[in-house]
Amino acid sequence: MRPTRAVLTLLAAASALLNAACVTTEPPRTATGPVRAPDSPPADQRAGMSIPARGKFILVNIPAFELIAFQDGAPVLRSRVVVGRPATPTPELLSSMFAVKFNPDWTPTPAMIRYEGLRYVPPGPNNPLGRIMFELDNDQLVYLHDTNEKALFNRAERALSHGCVRVEQARPLAAWALGVTPEEIDRMIGQGTTYSVPLAEAIPVSLVYDTRFADAHGQVVVHPDIYASRNGAARTDLAQGAPPSPREQAGHAAGPARERGTCPGA
Repeated sequence: MRPTRAVLTLLAAASALLNAACVTTEPPRTATGPVRAPDSPPADQRAGMSIPARGKFILVNIPAFELIAFQDGAPVLRSRVVVGRPATPTPELLSSMFAVKFNPDWTPTPAMIRYEGLRYVPPGPNNPLGRIMFELDNDQLVYLHDTNEKALFNRAERALSHGCVRVEQARPLAAWALGVTPEEIDRMIGQGTTYSVPLAEAIPVSLVYDTRFADAHGQVVVHPDIYASRNGAARTDLAQGAPPSPREQAGHAAGPARERGTCPGA
């Protein structure tokens, strides 16, 4: 069973909790019916379960433009996200969050400076990373972060970034990750300086690509295949006997290589 299929089952089983405890996202575009039949076994009895039964876990489904935070196997927060454009796709990966950085600065990559004319942005209200950056342990320079462009979360299609993931509910997510109140997060931001707060325990973070996914009500939703040309090209290469590239082996499309030392971020 693919891990995302197991996630579908878990989300349906926990749908009753979502209405009471989660930050909801915009209505889905196309619902195809309940994700599981009434006589299906409980989610925690299914093989291949990828959501830990204990502790914290974060799932980002790229084509759904959504982040879900789990506590002890149950979803406790949902957030809209902005993901990478088809030209600069967000990769599928399994990582871990180890710290939350407040008031980050932002340094564009040399390619972004050369081709897009972007420049360094100091911490503050105009920073593309917003006020919060979630530091992830991975070699693809991908992370989650706040943003200064809040209006983009109102769009239905949100494949708009350079590859990292912008989180609408960044403050609630930071409070949950650190085990503090939202008011404490505001005080941390209010210090104005750039600094990181390590998590008491690293939180697993899974970025997946599944166009059929359960919504907050346990209904399977069909999302647009935003990286269709990427997936089609990869399938064609494999059908013709061409070996997958290192980037495809890592679970994401070939595209502009991420320059080491900084994530494209915004």
